[in-house]
Amino acid sequence: MKVEPIYAENIIVGVVYNKAWQWYVTEKDLWFLDYKKLEKAYLDKGFNIEDIIDDNERIGIKVLDRKNAESFLCNIKEYLVTTDELNSMLKNKAESKGEFDDLLDFSPTIFVDFDSKRLCSMFPEPASFEDYVPEGWTGEYMDFTNLIPDKEKYWVDDTNENIFLKH
Repeated sequence: MKVEPIYAENIIVGVVYNKAWQWYVTEKDLWFLDYKKLEKAYLDKGFNIEDIIDDNERIGIKVLDRKNAESFLCNIKEYLVTTDELNSMLKNKAESKGEFDDLLDFSPTIFVDFDSKRLCSMFPEPASFEDYVPEGWTGEYMDFTNLIPDKEKYWVDDTNENIFLKH
């Protein structure tokens, strides 16, 4: 894993592309799908987006959608993480008897379904990813965990219990 999850900084993102499920742990700014809308919002408030957004990972993609998802996902493949890796890390964190807040690092934050043109966010801080989706997409702030296939729910242990609720 290239980066570890850090609450509201390096986030866990579930992605569906060509009917395949994948988890990524990346810096949060990659998942504002429409940088043009984001840039306008920043400019309207008197800020320059270049001072805030590092565009290297986006490889110049201003509006991330189904047409360019393959290039983008290929470019960020080093941030790809398996369900088993996330499960193991979360269990280790939970067993270390740290603060519950430490487990929040492992909360799924964003779900992007390139096939259905849908983004769902549970980002805990004031950053409305759902407001910066491409035209024709649906963006929602909602608990999307029911949309995740059971076999991809890394927060469920071997006894089928939610690790977050146990600690």
